Amino acid sequence: MRKITLSLALVTLLLACQEEGKTELIHDLNEFKRATENIQPGTVLTLANGEWSDVELRLEANGTAEKPVILKAETPGKVFITGLSNLAFSGSFIEISGLVFKHGYTPTSEVISFKTSKTKLANNCLLSHCVIDNFSNPERFDSDTWVAIYGKNNRIENNSFIGKGNSGVTMAVKLS
Repeated sequence: MRKITLSLALVTLLLACQEEGKTELIHDLNEFKRATENIQPGTVLTLANGEWSDVELRLEANGTAEKPVILKAETPGKVFITGLSNLAFSGSFIEISGLVFKHGYTPTSEVISFKTSKTKLANNCLLSHCVIDNFSNPERFDSDTWVAIYGKNNRIENNSFIGKGNSGVTMAVKLS
């Protein structure tokens, strides 16, 4: 009887762990969209090394302090977001790291946005070890913002924002 109880407890624990979070290596925008449909706390989304051109990455997720949702480069500094591209995310306890934006500009007003709509903001999120390098609209007087921070309790750590060549601010904390 003791073995059966122990076995049932182990199976229950394994099933619970499978439901929460997973790790996925993502190779293109379609895989990214599928991977973000029913995202759970603890999920790690890894963008494959290489060039990601003309992508608008949207991530709506809710992690926890113990199990954040992570979006990261397969190798930090080896995932290049190029062309007409940007990243917007909302929810809570999301960590973004290791991405490089270069050789392009945003098709919207923000390269990285801590919101996906007027009402969907990011809270308790982290942007770290990312680079925005001369990701500027070629029309100097067309304004954009490289990093727009909405929500509350968000952190920006160990990033590099260099070479902004058009109008607009590099980083803005927006009141929601």
